[in-house]
Amino acid sequence: MVSFLIYSCNSDNDIGFKSLCTFGDPTTDLAWLKAEIEEREQNSTEFSKYLYISQAVHDGEAIIIFADCCPVCNSVFVVYNCKGENIGFIGDGNFTSETLSSGNVVWKTSDNACNF
Repeated sequence: MVSFLIYSCNSDNDIGFKSLCTFGDPTTDLAWLKAEIEEREQNSTEFSKYLYISQAVHDGEAIIIFADCCPVCNSVFVVYNCKGENIGFIGDGNFTSETLSSGNVVWKTSDNACNF
């Protein structure tokens, strides 16, 4: 028996080519994010009530933003790609506050104090 494998490739030179990560629910489909959420839930602190995670799209790619709504903190909101790689932070010149506000909250603590 002879089998043939047929597939198509795009090169980086193709117009509009992007390597997209696809998932349904990031909190369950992305193992690294699921583990981070479990860690946060198991190790809650007084600050935990301000924590949330948002999903947004930047340049056609899904991004995950670790944020908080702490009223007295000077926080940095870290941005990750869907592989769990740190790719920047809100306000770094690449990701603006509009990036954060355009996202959807995908996780928050059960006693969350944020007003969304």
